[in-house]
Amino acid sequence: MKKRYKLAIHVAAWAFFGAWIFYIQFQRGLTLGKAIDSLVGLSFAMLIFYLNWYVLIPRYLARNRILLYIALILATLTTVALVRSPLDFFVFREFNPGMQVLYSSDRILNYVLAGLIVVFISSALKVTGNYIRNERRNKELENQKLTAELNFLKSQVNPHFLFNTLNNIYSLAYKQSPETPDAIMKLSLLMRYMLYESNDTLVSLEKEVDHIHNFIDLQKLRLREQTSIRFNIDGELAGKQIAPMLLMTLVENAFKHGLVSRNEIGIGLDLKVQDDALLFTTVNNTSSHKKREFGGIGLQNLQQRLNLLYHNRHELNFEEKDGTFYASLKLYFQPKK
Repeated sequence: MKKRYKLAIHVAAWAFFGAWIFYIQFQRGLTLGKAIDSLVGLSFAMLIFYLNWYVLIPRYLARNRILLYIALILATLTTVALVRSPLDFFVFREFNPGMQVLYSSDRILNYVLAGLIVVFISSALKVTGNYIRNERRNKELENQKLTAELNFLKSQVNPHFLFNTLNNIYSLAYKQSPETPDAIMKLSLLMRYMLYESNDTLVSLEKEVDHIHNFIDLQKLRLREQTSIRFNIDGELAGKQIAPMLLMTLVENAFKHGLVSRNEIGIGLDLKVQDDALLFTTVNNTSSHKKREFGGIGLQNLQQRLNLLYHNRHELNFEEKDGTFYASLKLYFQPKK
């Protein structure tokens, strides 16, 4: 909050408090003496308030020197009471004939109790304000950390994806395939999406699906008829948004670990979209002679991104059974109730 706004709030609060005091005095019969006495009392209240606000709380209470803070508060209130009592006696006695003695235990106690109320209000406002500022600062730091972690994870996704795709194009070029230019064009579409459209926190689900289609088309140029690739979509994509490159990690994983022999290989991709969630599953063959290892770089990266972006709003599961690897990811568009 800017200083001028804080100053305006403080001035308005004290003006309201002073007006309330004078209204009470007016109801009881306002006199010149009572008005002057009220102004003096308001001045002492402001002294206690800001002494506590700017000195005692930052130097002692905020540093957990609680006993010393309490002792200084009591000493301050006692000093103010001892100063104000003779001031009232000599200055306002003519306006208040009932004031017969210089020091009165009742009057001193009333001054101390009134000061405690001011201290309580000052401390409550200061501590609450500090808490709100610290929470806001922690939130900003958390957001900065989240952004840094996501940028780091995305920097891992893109080179990993590019490395695999360039290997595919190299294979076509090595065989002098006439479809190499088409593969390069598909790669350019993939890279355009990754460089220019996936920097946003969320992208449309339609764009993410188009990206998957381009990836599958690029894979088909290399695999030809030896691979059966199925991609089914159930539900309405329009209007739905998703963090970019999440589904692609599972697609890449299915192709990377599903292509394990020269026999016909099946890869199944299913996307089911509902109003509140989407379910994406992949199915692919695995090697019969090599044990499948879960938790590669891509899947670990995916789990980290999900924890950051969809905390308590995702379900990620893997299973290998009878030579087939199953992966499923469920994302909730809104927090679960």
